[in-house]
Amino acid sequence: MGLEADETLSPALLEKATCLGTVLSSFPEAHRASETLLEQALGIKRIERLTERIGTERVAQRDAETLAFEQLPLMEKLAAPPGVKSPPVAAVMPDGGRLQLSTENEESRTHWHEYKAGCLKDLESESFAEDPCPDVPELFLQRERIETLTREIGQKAADVGPCPGSQPAPVADSPAASEVKVSPHYEPPKVLGSDVIATRRNSTQFGKMLMARAWSLGMLVSARKAYVGDGSSWIWTIWERSFKPFGFTAILDIIHAMTYVYAAATAGRGRDEGWDIYVRWITRVWQGQMTQVIEELAVRQQELGSPSDDDGPTSVRRIVSEALTYLQNQSLKMNYPEYRRQGLPITSSHIESTVKLLNHRVKGSEKFWSERGAEALLQLKADTISTTGHWDRFWHTRPHFATGYRAYASGRA
Repeated sequence: MGLEADETLSPALLEKATCLGTVLSSFPEAHRASETLLEQALGIKRIERLTERIGTERVAQRDAETLAFEQLPLMEKLAAPPGVKSPPVAAVMPDGGRLQLSTENEESRTHWHEYKAGCLKDLESESFAEDPCPDVPELFLQRERIETLTREIGQKAADVGPCPGSQPAPVADSPAASEVKVSPHYEPPKVLGSDVIATRRNSTQFGKMLMARAWSLGMLVSARKAYVGDGSSWIWTIWERSFKPFGFTAILDIIHAMTYVYAAATAGRGRDEGWDIYVRWITRVWQGQMTQVIEELAVRQQELGSPSDDDGPTSVRRIVSEALTYLQNQSLKMNYPEYRRQGLPITSSHIESTVKLLNHRVKGSEKFWSERGAEALLQLKADTISTTGHWDRFWHTRPHFATGYRAYASGRA
């Protein structure tokens, strides 16, 4: 069956079949669901084909919107679109995920490739005259939870015990773990709405998509704006080029900072000694005292020496060196007391959960995508995760848009 056969489906049935192909974890699942829910067996390949085709239409629409934004005069970019109310607090959070393509990745010699994703959050929060939460939240001091989280992110040193000849770090001017003041809770900004972009395109193109979407949501003129990410260089290149000129505050995700701090504090030390040092360091990170943490790490690096080519990724010297470099490079994005005072988010947990939702559909050892199929499914899945109505608007306007798209795709336009 070709394009014409799929067009014999009613618009309502076409939308439902595409929805099943998008939100369920595989096309075989969508086929089985169609037999029960739609009372019509559409077939695995047919659902796959029409889902990819509809997704490609949405990709074309997204690309047209991005190009239209780029062509706007600067003064129009500096204002919200007509009829759009800017959110009280705007947050942009980019990250990456992985999926398998039918083509091999020349760098890794595997079929795993990266995709880019971003969530744009409409937030609400109070701003304060001073830091509303100066004491460390309890969750940062729960040892088992921190150990588990650090292992998951992959920054924990191997359990090698104390280094021969290592000396305990000085603690005279720092509170012990039992003396640290603990906040009963920390209230992050409230989420009012969420928009998601996902693509296999490169970071430059992805950055343009993020900017176009942020403008369409009125975020470029929000009073308070945050750009939150981990330490990946491409994330901060996008911020530097596109979001910094519009006043977005650069914020390093504090969870990633915590994993580096924990790894460096515990590397080569006994469990209790390492934990006490971690508590001291994470307290200072939370309170914005990065200079002191970096100074202590630099001393630790001198004691251990620089890593050699023979040091693997879990060697003590390598872990301490990487943590020191990471915190030095990111220190200007770690003024957490000021971010909390402004009511800005300090974690990128929203994009982390978004990537998990995307992965549920596109990632799997048995899933291999074409470039076209991957881009189509990423776009449709992003639409279903968003709360800003892309899916409904697309199906409402599709009869008009699809006519022009099909003409273009067939070379008749």
